[in-house]
Amino acid sequence: MKDNGFMIDSDGICLFITLTLKTHLFGKLILIFLNLAVAGIAIMAVTEGIPALAIVSLLILLFLIRYSLWNFYGKEHLTINTKSIRYQHEYGFFKTAAQTNKIGKSLMVQAQNIYQSGKSKQVRLVFISHDENDFPEEIYHVAIPITQKNANSVVRGINLLYMDKVTDNYSLPPIHMN
Repeated sequence: MKDNGFMIDSDGICLFITLTLKTHLFGKLILIFLNLAVAGIAIMAVTEGIPALAIVSLLILLFLIRYSLWNFYGKEHLTINTKSIRYQHEYGFFKTAAQTNKIGKSLMVQAQNIYQSGKSKQVRLVFISHDENDFPEEIYHVAIPITQKNANSVVRGINLLYMDKVTDNYSLPPIHMN
């Protein structure tokens, strides 16, 4: 499995993370073949006048096109601050509407291992918050797995956001890590 793209940036208030999906060439070729095959079935069904087959094959084709766009151009944009997580998926030619999930009292990030047979171990990030009753609840999990090293960068960035929040709340001088 290829290492997916990872970019992280911060402005002191928000943490901006962009994850990019990298798919193998063989997988892309299979998707192209499947799209062409289902498109051929849809065209044949329309020309032969078989409406049920045409409708089903067109629905399958729409699903395959969306899945193919995700595998060719898929990106996930996250914006995290101490109050909310905002996420948006990009499919190359279009983006989904940005969704915002509120963070309760605190934010915890877990890196769940993904079983794979390759060189680099990849993890999927799960963001967990505590509600008003102090019960943990999953508020978001990323769709694109990243390496453990990149996951550690996300955890460090979130810890810095919360350190700055503590200094603001208690009127302490800002903490500068060297």
